[in-house]
Amino acid sequence: MIGRALAVLFALAVVPAYAAKVHFITPGEGAQVIGVTSLEVTTDAEEVDRVEFFVDGTLAGVVRTPPYRFSFDFGTSLQAHHVVAHVRSHHFREDDVAELRTAAVGESITVNMVEVPLRVQAPGPVTEKDLTIVEDGVKQTIRNVFQDRPSSRFVFLVDRSQSMGDGKLTAALTAIDAALDDQRPGDTAQIIFFNHNFGSLEELPRTARASTLFASMQPSGGTSLRDAVISTVAEERTVTIALTDGTDRNSEISDEAALRRIGGANGMFFALVFDRASQFLEKASQNTGGEITKVSAATVVDAMRNLIADINSRHTLTYQSTGKKKGWRAIKIASTRSEVKVTKARKGYFAE
Repeated sequence: MIGRALAVLFALAVVPAYAAKVHFITPGEGAQVIGVTSLEVTTDAEEVDRVEFFVDGTLAGVVRTPPYRFSFDFGTSLQAHHVVAHVRSHHFREDDVAELRTAAVGESITVNMVEVPLRVQAPGPVTEKDLTIVEDGVKQTIRNVFQDRPSSRFVFLVDRSQSMGDGKLTAALTAIDAALDDQRPGDTAQIIFFNHNFGSLEELPRTARASTLFASMQPSGGTSLRDAVISTVAEERTVTIALTDGTDRNSEISDEAALRRIGGANGMFFALVFDRASQFLEKASQNTGGEITKVSAATVVDAMRNLIADINSRHTLTYQSTGKKKGWRAIKIASTRSEVKVTKARKGYFAE
């Protein structure tokens, strides 16, 4: 009885008996938001572990130290949003919440330009006259088709969970070294590691060796792939390559919400998977015109070289969308002559 009483007294001593106050500094209740906007809260909570920001039910970002501020890109979305901040404290035993709703800006949305990466087989150069594109049943006017891949931002998502042992993590880092060797002028690269938590994006200069910089990294913990994926989303042209065992047991964001976040008009998603690809990985690659490749520690370096060579050799089609609908817009590309065959292309994108 004495031991139980002491345990109760200890619990009361480490967990506050009152709810901490959490208040949004920006945006304000009922504000109209568009583009990059600062999400910031203040709190009187003690022993804060982290503050999690959610936008429309999707984890948008995590801040661990004050000021509890995070820049979120609402893009060209004109709809109202539900923004929530969870302040987790006292070793995650306390969860204090603030929330607000922004006001809708309008009812329609315009996408400036859509880029469609595609793989084409043809006996010679391919032009806009050789292809047709239809978005949501409406034929679009192709602006350009070119084979010289534009400069892109490459993001390498590296799984460092316990299942990436037995040389897989080391081999994955060596594969990234090979990818950096094959970058085009103007390309940039970043890396982010994840297990049941995820780190921050780190720059990778062309001369960097990931296998040397992160040689001390050890596999541990679970897997939160989807949460890590959405932390890399940006407006700029992005090629995301995940190196993972394919499982995801710890992400807070759902498959559907993550697919909406990464399915913008200027991104491609690929994965080199050491085990069986999840449904999320399959859909992410299909929607964006990417690809899933099964690898092992012995084959991942060659698979990465082949992948970068394939990306470098793809065509890119551009068009100005005439659509106004928010949400998913389906794309269908066809050839106007028999000797030109489209073998791989983006299935659509989310306009939000």
